[in-house]
Amino acid sequence: MTNNRAASDAPGTGKDAADPSHRAEAVPQNERVTINLTGKAVQALQRLQEQTGYNKTDCINRALIIAGEIENMSREPGAVYWRKTPDADLMLVRFV
Repeated sequence: MTNNRAASDAPGTGKDAADPSHRAEAVPQNERVTINLTGKAVQALQRLQEQTGYNKTDCINRALIIAGEIENMSREPGAVYWRKTPDADLMLVRFV
Protein backbone atom coordinates (compact mmCIF):
# COMPACT_ATOMS: atom_id res chain seq x y z
CA MET A 1 0.00 0.00 0.00
CA THR A 2 1.41 3.39 -0.92
CA ASN A 3 1.34 6.45 1.28
CA ASN A 4 -0.24 9.34 -0.64
CA ARG A 5 0.29 11.84 2.17
CA ALA A 6 2.63 14.70 1.31
CA ALA A 7 5.94 14.82 3.19
CA SER A 8 4.96 18.18 4.68
CA ASP A 9 2.03 16.45 6.42
CA ALA A 10 4.23 13.87 8.08
CA PRO A 11 4.25 13.72 11.87
CA GLY A 12 6.74 16.05 13.48
CA THR A 13 6.62 18.68 10.72
CA GLY A 14 4.41 21.07 12.69
CA LYS A 15 1.56 20.81 10.17
CA ASP A 16 -1.91 20.09 11.54
CA ALA A 17 -3.31 17.12 9.60
CA ALA A 18 -6.85 18.31 10.36
CA ASP A 19 -6.16 21.60 8.54
CA PRO A 20 -7.42 21.14 4.91
CA SER A 21 -4.90 23.66 3.59
CA HIS A 22 -2.12 21.22 4.47
CA ARG A 23 -3.60 18.13 2.84
CA ALA A 24 -2.87 16.88 -0.66
CA GLU A 25 -5.74 17.55 -3.06
CA ALA A 26 -7.93 14.47 -3.36
CA VAL A 27 -8.26 12.98 -6.83
CA PRO A 28 -11.93 12.89 -7.82
CA GLN A 29 -13.56 9.69 -9.00
CA ASN A 30 -14.31 9.08 -12.66
CA GLU A 31 -17.23 11.05 -14.05
CA ARG A 32 -19.30 10.32 -17.12
CA VAL A 33 -20.25 13.38 -19.16
CA THR A 34 -21.99 14.03 -22.45
CA ILE A 35 -20.50 16.65 -24.74
CA ASN A 36 -21.55 18.23 -28.00
CA LEU A 37 -18.54 18.76 -30.26
CA THR A 38 -18.42 21.29 -33.07
CA GLY A 39 -17.56 20.05 -36.54
CA LYS A 40 -14.04 21.41 -36.15
CA ALA A 41 -13.63 19.61 -32.81
CA VAL A 42 -14.90 16.35 -34.32
CA GLN A 43 -12.29 16.60 -37.08
CA ALA A 44 -9.57 17.41 -34.54
CA LEU A 45 -10.59 14.40 -32.42
CA GLN A 46 -10.53 12.10 -35.46
CA ARG A 47 -7.07 13.37 -36.46
CA LEU A 48 -5.78 12.95 -32.92
CA GLN A 49 -7.10 9.39 -32.79
CA GLU A 50 -5.36 8.59 -36.08
CA GLN A 51 -2.10 10.21 -34.95
CA THR A 52 -1.96 8.62 -31.50
CA GLY A 53 -3.94 5.40 -31.78
CA TYR A 54 -5.84 6.36 -28.61
CA ASN A 55 -9.61 6.02 -28.27
CA LYS A 56 -11.91 9.05 -28.01
CA THR A 57 -12.03 8.99 -24.21
CA ASP A 58 -8.25 8.91 -23.85
CA CYS A 59 -7.81 11.69 -26.43
CA ILE A 60 -10.33 13.93 -24.67
CA ASN A 61 -8.88 13.19 -21.21
CA ARG A 62 -5.35 14.00 -22.40
CA ALA A 63 -6.53 17.14 -24.21
CA LEU A 64 -8.24 18.47 -21.08
CA ILE A 65 -5.18 17.84 -18.93
CA ILE A 66 -2.87 19.49 -21.48
CA ALA A 67 -5.26 22.44 -21.94
CA GLY A 68 -5.24 23.01 -18.19
CA GLU A 69 -1.44 22.95 -18.06
CA ILE A 70 -1.15 25.36 -20.98
CA GLU A 71 -3.69 27.69 -19.37
CA ASN A 72 -1.65 27.68 -16.16
CA MET A 73 1.60 28.35 -18.04
CA SER A 74 0.15 31.20 -20.07
CA ARG A 75 -1.14 33.18 -17.07
CA GLU A 76 0.79 36.24 -15.92
CA PRO A 77 3.70 36.35 -15.50
CA GLY A 78 4.10 33.14 -17.51
CA ALA A 79 4.03 32.69 -21.27
CA VAL A 80 3.93 29.90 -23.83
CA TYR A 81 6.25 29.97 -26.83
CA TRP A 82 6.29 27.76 -29.92
CA ARG A 83 8.95 27.06 -32.52
CA LYS A 84 7.82 25.49 -35.83
CA THR A 85 11.26 24.07 -36.58
CA PRO A 86 14.40 23.79 -34.44
CA ASP A 87 16.03 26.74 -36.22
CA ALA A 88 12.93 28.97 -36.40
CA ASP A 89 12.35 32.01 -34.20
CA LEU A 90 10.26 31.60 -31.07
CA MET A 91 6.67 32.81 -31.35
CA LEU A 92 4.51 33.85 -28.41
CA VAL A 93 1.34 31.77 -28.32
CA ARG A 94 -1.85 33.38 -27.06
CA PHE A 95 -4.96 31.38 -26.32
CA VAL A 96 -8.26 33.23 -26.58
